[in-house]
Amino acid sequence: GLRCQRGALVLATPACVCVTHVTLPGMTMTAGIAGPLVKDMGVGRQPASLSPVSTVLSVYGSDESMTIPCVTSTKVLEVKEMLAGKLAIDPCSISFVTKQGCAMRKQLDHEEIRRHVTVVGIKSFKRDRKRYEHPMVVIGAGHIGLRHGLWFLKYKMTNFVIFDRRSIVGGTSWIAQANKTSKLQTELGTYHLQYDEENPVPKNLPPWPTRDQLLEHFQEVVEEYGVMPYIKLSTNVKRVEVFGKDSTTGTMTFHIESTDGDYKGVDPPLPTGRGFEQIVGSAAFYYPGNLTLPKRFEYKGEEDFGGPVVYALHDQFNYSQTTGADVIICGHGAFGVENVRTCCEFSARRIYLLCRRRNLCCPRMVSWLPNQGG
Repeated sequence: GLRCQRGALVLATPACVCVTHVTLPGMTMTAGIAGPLVKDMGVGRQPASLSPVSTVLSVYGSDESMTIPCVTSTKVLEVKEMLAGKLAIDPCSISFVTKQGCAMRKQLDHEEIRRHVTVVGIKSFKRDRKRYEHPMVVIGAGHIGLRHGLWFLKYKMTNFVIFDRRSIVGGTSWIAQANKTSKLQTELGTYHLQYDEENPVPKNLPPWPTRDQLLEHFQEVVEEYGVMPYIKLSTNVKRVEVFGKDSTTGTMTFHIESTDGDYKGVDPPLPTGRGFEQIVGSAAFYYPGNLTLPKRFEYKGEEDFGGPVVYALHDQFNYSQTTGADVIICGHGAFGVENVRTCCEFSARRIYLLCRRRNLCCPRMVSWLPNQGG
């Protein structure tokens, strides 16, 4: 028998009875012979269909369209939220219109998305780029600062400026620290300045370029790709004032001063009293360089050593003094290992590397093989 208790259908049939069809007001239940009962909840209340389909979205008033994969039961609200996340807008600002018979009707959020839909409330499927009244400010014209300038121009953003204290591009590491004998210490083809899937690989740059080759490469690229007009060299950013919590609620004021044209150090440049200026910007990108201030340490007994005790930075040491001599190098970082190579090139008799902890080192060709293999 059947009985209804508090709106719930309760089956009280013997196990041997096969119920094939039960009809109650507003509810239908069906079953095959000796099969389980399956609820048929009516239109709009069926179990969700996961059959794969695709929907074509077209922008109203435009020829732009986009095909998205979905399932039969994908709801209008789900697609709205997907578009809102892509375009960074409120999903409530989007409407979907579809053809029904000889007329057009607006789809409701709970409905299943139709196969062909016109999107109202957007101009394109590409996110609108936010416009800033004041320029973006990049501090530092080294490798990363210049790369940022190339990125701006790639995406048609021209409202920016790059400041650097020095009179040439290249950054602290290559201008103020590297020696003439220094070379790039990565064999991956990703360090050239214009590295990008859309740009050609430079033909005149060796796998391990020297300092001077890299500085020349940087200058050639910024001129060829149009970054140079946006760079203000010999300009020191002395102070930055921030107004508001972020770039959407306030601005930044950059206090700048001209530097001497021959400045190449790592310490802040001396005041010149020239070229004071205040520039208002929308945001700042700060690239001061990596490990720009070498650690200075005075060892006890240096005066009694009898030989030169130097910091091998920025051509401050004549490596010809190492020819046929015993050399002690303190430190096992990248620059320490580079100096081992340089002393070998100058035919030092013996080289001692003193360090508190050892780092992993391997020959360049050995390093090249696994990197290229990956």
